[in-house]
Amino acid sequence: MREYLEIIDSLKSENKKLKEKVQLLETKVEDMEQYSRRNCIEIQGVPSSHDEVLDSVKNVGQALGMEITESMVDACHLLGKRPNATDPPGIIVKFVRRIDAETLLSKRRGKKLSTRHLGLSTDSPVYVNESLTPERRRLFAMARNVRSDKNYKWLWVRGGKIFLRKSDGEPVILVKCQADLEK
Repeated sequence: MREYLEIIDSLKSENKKLKEKVQLLETKVEDMEQYSRRNCIEIQGVPSSHDEVLDSVKNVGQALGMEITESMVDACHLLGKRPNATDPPGIIVKFVRRIDAETLLSKRRGKKLSTRHLGLSTDSPVYVNESLTPERRRLFAMARNVRSDKNYKWLWVRGGKIFLRKSDGEPVILVKCQADLEK
C-alpha cells in the first residue's frame, strides 16, 4: 500500500509540473501570436466590398490625416461577418512597416471618427484598433466588465498589452490573465 501511495504522490507531483509547463508554453504561444500581429490594425464600421477594401483603408487614413499608399500595405481584407450582425464586417490591414500601423493608431487617438468623415451619407462610428488575438480579445472584454463594475477610469491596449488604471495618478495595472482581473 505504501508503495502505491508513493507512486500516486510521484504522479501528482509530475502532473503539477506538467500543468505548469503547459501554462508557460500556452503563454509563450499567445505572446508570439500577438507579436505577429504588431503590424496589423482592425477597422470596424466601414461599409466596404471585397473590391473596395484598399480604397476604404485609404479613405480612413485620409480622414485621420495620413496618406496610405498601396506600397505601405502588405495585405488587407474583410473579416468574416458575424452571424446576425447588422454592422458591416471589419477590415484587417497588415502594414509593411510597424511604424505605419503605429502612426495610424496614434492619429486616431482622441478623435471620434464616423462614416460621415469618409464621405458617406450615413453617420455611424468607425473604430481603428490594434489587432488582438482571440484570447486577448476575450481578456479585453473581461477587463471592460471589470472597468465598469469596479469603477476604473482608464482601460487601454498598447502594443497588444492590456492596461487598467483606477484613476489619474494611480498605478497602471498590466492585465496578463484572468487572475490579474480577479485581484
